[in-house]
Amino acid sequence: MPKKENKNEVPSLKLYIDTCIFQGALSQRSEEDTIFMNKINEKNWEVYTSIHTLMELFDIAKERKFLMKSVIDNWIDTNTFTRGRGKMNLTITDLDDVTNNLNNFFLQHKKITLISLEEVVWDDVKWIVEKSNLHSSDALHLSLAWMYDCDKLVTHDEFFIKEGNKLLSKVKKTGKLKICDVSKVEVK
Repeated sequence: MPKKENKNEVPSLKLYIDTCIFQGALSQRSEEDTIFMNKINEKNWEVYTSIHTLMELFDIAKERKFLMKSVIDNWIDTNTFTRGRGKMNLTITDLDDVTNNLNNFFLQHKKITLISLEEVVWDDVKWIVEKSNLHSSDALHLSLAWMYDCDKLVTHDEFFIKEGNKLLSKVKKTGKLKICDVSKVEVK
């Protein structure tokens, strides 16, 4: 019998999840990411990601759909595909498929809170970009994880882990927030 969730129970971990984890689970190319995403539904974790993550996932899914239609269905060679990649011509049915797949994924993982991007975030993102070698999208994820007082920002991006933790260490923010690979998330 499933354990009933106590609304007053304090979460065991507060996590922010980077786009690559969702991508690995959605594509089913990473068993580790799929298992991790399934654990979210079982654990008493507070889980966040941003609307920006969802937009990145839409871009990835549309590019994949376009690739499949172009190269597989239409036998276009990869050089032709690469040159035409910026001129996607997905049908409304293709776009609906992409949308339905992403919506279904997030419906299955209802414990994930999507964070809206407030104006206050952008000052932090700018500061992180100015003070580190992080890409602006990684700075956005780090800023939101920091703002929501997360214990861990979960990613597979080794550069993000190294650079982000270096920045957190410089600004004495390592007491709580750590950037780590999915394999380093304690499972209690």
